[in-house]
Amino acid sequence: MSKIEEILSSLEFSILWAENGKDALSQLIAHDQVDLIITDIHMPELNGLELVEEIRSVDLNTPIIILTVNSEMETAVEAIRKGADDYILKGSSIGETLPLSIAKVMEIHDLREENRLLLKDLTTKNAELEKLAFLDGLTSLFNRRYYDVMLPEKWRTAAEQKSYISMIMTDIDHFKQLNDSLGHQYGDLCLQKVAKILNRNIMDEQGVAARFGGDEFVALLPGKSPQETAAIAERVLIQVAKAVVIDPDSGESKQITMSFGVYGSIPSKESTVDLLFDGADRALYDAKESGRNRVCIAT
Repeated sequence: MSKIEEILSSLEFSILWAENGKDALSQLIAHDQVDLIITDIHMPELNGLELVEEIRSVDLNTPIIILTVNSEMETAVEAIRKGADDYILKGSSIGETLPLSIAKVMEIHDLREENRLLLKDLTTKNAELEKLAFLDGLTSLFNRRYYDVMLPEKWRTAAEQKSYISMIMTDIDHFKQLNDSLGHQYGDLCLQKVAKILNRNIMDEQGVAARFGGDEFVALLPGKSPQETAAIAERVLIQVAKAVVIDPDSGESKQITMSFGVYGSIPSKESTVDLLFDGADRALYDAKESGRNRVCIAT
C-alpha cells in the first residue's frame, strides 16, 4: 500500500485509483459523487495541469490537490490558476502535509457549499417576497402594483402582434351599503368570494385578474375580442349572482351582484394603455347607470 493510500485510508476515504489523466476523467464520469481529487503533475496521456483544466470545465466544486516537487513550483502555481485548490510537495513529510491540506480544502469546500445553499435559499426567499409584493393580502389576487407593471407590457405585445387585447372592469353593486348593514367582516368574505370566481374564469381564458382597489377588480385578456370578453364577464356575473356568502356571526346572507365594463381593441404602436383603461371604465359607468348587475361594452 502506497503512502498516499495509507493516509487516505486512515482518513476513512474510499479510494479510486487512476493510472493517468484520461483514466481519471473516465472514473470521474462513472462516479458522480467524488469528494476529493489528488493528482500528480506528471502523468502519461494527460498531465496534471491538463487534468485540472478538464475537470474544471465540467465540475467547479470538487476540491483538487496537486502533488509536486520543488522544481515544479511554477507549474503548480499555474495549476492553482487553472482551478486546483492546493498543492503540496512530495517527500518524506507528506504524511503531515497531506492530511493538513485535505482538512483545509475540505473545510473551504464545505463553506462554499454552505454559502451556495444559503444563496439559493436567499434567492428563493427574494423571489417569494417579490411575488408577495404583487399580491393582494385579502383576496390573493394580483394587486394594483402588479397591474401597473403588467399592463404596459401586455399592451406592447398586442401592438407588436396586431392582436386584440381586452379589459374587464368590475365592482360589487352597492358594496358600501353591504358593509354598513352586515359589517366589514362580511364585506371581506364577499370580496374573497367574488375574487375566487373571477380569477377562476379569467385563468381559464389565459387572462390575468387583479384587485384594483376597494371592491373594484380588473381583468386583462390578451387575444380576446370585446365580444368574447363580454361573454366571459356574463359567465362571471351569473356565477356571482348564484353565490352564497353567509355571515358567520349573524347567519345572514344577501345576494351579491356585480356590474361589468368591457373594452377591447387592437392597439397601434402610437396608442397608449390609457385607451384600454378609459374604455373599460366608461363601460362600467354605463352598466351602473343602466341598472347595475349587467355587462356593458364600450365602443
